Amino acid sequence: MFVTDLQGGAQAVPPIPKMDAGTPGAPTAAEIRQQVREIRDQARQAARDAASQAKTAGQTAPPAAPGNQPVLAGSTVPRAEYPQDQIPPQAVDISIAFFVTVAICVIGFPLSRAFGRLLDRRSQRPAVSAPDLTPQLRQLQESVDAMAIEMERISEGQRFTSKLLAERSETSKQG
Repeated sequence: MFVTDLQGGAQAVPPIPKMDAGTPGAPTAAEIRQQVREIRDQARQAARDAASQAKTAGQTAPPAAPGNQPVLAGSTVPRAEYPQDQIPPQAVDISIAFFVTVAICVIGFPLSRAFGRLLDRRSQRPAVSAPDLTPQLRQLQESVDAMAIEMERISEGQRFTSKLLAERSETSKQG
């Protein structure tokens, strides 16, 4: 096969390499389960054999450990280690903080609204519940008006006297 390049010439294209079809794939879930069952059965059989040998030799087997797997002195039976914390501790802290915040908001928001309404009600109350003050205010206004009229009369009188005094001083200077 030939490919034309930009200059118009032909170049040979190398063949595509073949994939090796004989590579083994990853074991399937069913195969893994079967292997685990076989290992479990082998461990149980080994524990039974060791317990029967201990009984024939006159030794007593120690009590079984949790999980119904007998523990024998000097034997190393592999224990399945299950990770206790599959979630990082920081994610746990963040989720706890989130739920605490939500709880505070759910409880605190209505409480703060109730407190605010209580303060509003207190501020709307009249300070003094006095009888009707309208007649007293009218009388006060009339007395202030009367005082203003009297002040105007006094100031007119002072202007008049100051005018008379100014005229007298001018006539005494001329004459």
